[in-house]
Amino acid sequence: MNRTEYFNGGPMSPFWWYDKETEYHNKFSVSLDHEIVPDKLSEAWDKTKKVYPLIDCVPDMVNGEIVFYKDDRENPPIKSSRPIKPGTDICAQRAFVITYYENKITMSSFHSVIDGGGINMIFSTLLYFYLESYTGESDEQPPVETRENRAPDEYYKALATIETGEFEQKPLITYKKRKGMFIDLDMAPDENGDIMSSRIKVPVDKFIAACKNIGANPSTMMTILMSKASYKLHPERDGDLAFVLTMSARKTFNIPDTIANCSTNLLIPVEYSDIMGDDISKASKKIRSVIDYQRGEDFIKTFAAFFETYDWILAKRYAVLTYIGKLDIGKNTKHIKGFEMTDDATCTMFMMELNGEFVISLQFGKVTEKYMNSIINILSDFGVESEIETAPYAIIKDSDTAAG
Repeated sequence: MNRTEYFNGGPMSPFWWYDKETEYHNKFSVSLDHEIVPDKLSEAWDKTKKVYPLIDCVPDMVNGEIVFYKDDRENPPIKSSRPIKPGTDICAQRAFVITYYENKITMSSFHSVIDGGGINMIFSTLLYFYLESYTGESDEQPPVETRENRAPDEYYKALATIETGEFEQKPLITYKKRKGMFIDLDMAPDENGDIMSSRIKVPVDKFIAACKNIGANPSTMMTILMSKASYKLHPERDGDLAFVLTMSARKTFNIPDTIANCSTNLLIPVEYSDIMGDDISKASKKIRSVIDYQRGEDFIKTFAAFFETYDWILAKRYAVLTYIGKLDIGKNTKHIKGFEMTDDATCTMFMMELNGEFVISLQFGKVTEKYMNSIINILSDFGVESEIETAPYAIIKDSDTAAG
């Protein structure tokens, strides 16, 4: 086997060692309106590799940096009812794996190499190429990246490698009453060690109308839904909550095309009296102002410098909220009938827009069903009727062998 260095991706992510050990990796999955055609998927995957050549390389950790190597092994889509663990022999040690089964396509990846925004870029390109071939329809101006044979540094720039330049240092967000905060200890794997997940979906227009009615945006509304659910499920508790809202920093650092880790964490403290008071619009305005402050360029650069100085953020937080945005591959988006995102956590809420609906994934360990039902009821109180797309189930662990 010939192995040659292709690209140095910069400082190693702290997720590297965990990626090597965990049985749960970041995954995007879609269900289509037909059974997958293997030849067309293989062709689409090969075309995607030309758009993002790094996905066909082997990452390794060398002197604290991620280095990508080329070799002569192949990493085709794998037919399997179980997701395949990245970095294993069956996928030629690649950090990106495509599996398919019946009408479902799944992409798994190393979090140390890529973040959710990057997965979305690559996966959207793959879906575009596949459905373009399957339907014979294409877009004059595709909403996904299709340029081939770009240099790696055109689409792989990790946040840790970017110079921040001059900026005004801003105060970080702090918790005023940390001692009184609480977490739900039942947000943990069940008795069998399984991580539970579920999904509901709501009409985008109804959700946005409810947001506007209280002066919220989607991220603010996610915070309100989780806060209300937490307090309603714990009527004996009235301490403060703290959430982490993940956000891409690509725009701030002028690297919109990067697939590398380029996310930042916004810390959102919430007080009981705000959420459970009579004026939810006032609470919404307060939460939104905290979010907007942290989305400012100077704050993000301040936070990035802090992160680089201390290497990792230790924060007591209740749950992680991620608004992914919209899954849009053009006119063929209509053939995507379902979307799923999962990771290794038991305290996460993901939301993505697909074909006029928000798909909300809830991953809260053995209390997933309780939170799902509570959020459904709270949405109804806001005038938004939701539908259970997928009842709570145990996420399938990654495997190093294919399963029928």
